[in-house]
Amino acid sequence: MKTETKRGRPRKFDEDETLDRIMLLFWKNGYSATSLDQIAETTGLNRPSLYAAFGSKKAMYLKIIERFADRMHTYLRQAGMETEGAAPRLKAIMAAAIELYTGQTELNGAPYGCLAISTLQSEAVEDADFRQALDRVITRMDKGIASLIRHETRDSLTENEVREAAQHLALILHGLSIRARAGENPEALKILAESAVDKILPGTSHG
Repeated sequence: MKTETKRGRPRKFDEDETLDRIMLLFWKNGYSATSLDQIAETTGLNRPSLYAAFGSKKAMYLKIIERFADRMHTYLRQAGMETEGAAPRLKAIMAAAIELYTGQTELNGAPYGCLAISTLQSEAVEDADFRQALDRVITRMDKGIASLIRHETRDSLTENEVREAAQHLALILHGLSIRARAGENPEALKILAESAVDKILPGTSHG
C-alpha cells in the first residue's frame, strides 16, 4: 500500500522579531561579515524562507537600515520632548543617542554605536544603493535637528545658521557613535555632547 506523503506547511514566524534578530547580527558584524548561514542560524529560517520573506541579503540589510532609522528617530524624538528649550532638548537627544549607542536601550544590549553610521560607511564606497541609504540617514538627521533648532530659537538664527548648527551637531552624533563602538565610557560621552551643544548653540540653555 502506497503511503501518501504529507506536504509540510510553511513555517510561521513573527516578522518583527525576526527582523530584530537580523538587525542585531548586522549591527554587530556589519554587512560583509554577516553571512546568510549566520542569518539562517540566528532566525531559525532556511535560505528559501528568508528569500521569500525578505529578499536577498542586500535587500534584508537595506530594510534593516530603514527600520533602524525609523525606530531611532522615534526614540530620540520622544527623548527631546521631555524638556523645553533648544539646548536642553538637544542635550536630552544626545544623551538618549549615547544610551542607544552604548547598548542601554531595548534595541540593543551592546556598545555597537549607530547601526547606520557603524556599518554603512564601509559599504557605501563601492555600492550606490548603500551610499544613497547612508545619505538618507544623514540627511534625515540633519533635517530633524534643524527643525528642532528652528522651532526652539524662534527665528533668532538665520536659516544658514540653523543648517550649520544642525550639521555640526549631527557630526558630533556621528563621532559619539564611533567612540561608543570603541568602548568609551557613556558618561564621558555625555559630557562631551553637552559641551558641544553649549558651544554650537550658546545662549539657548533656557530656550
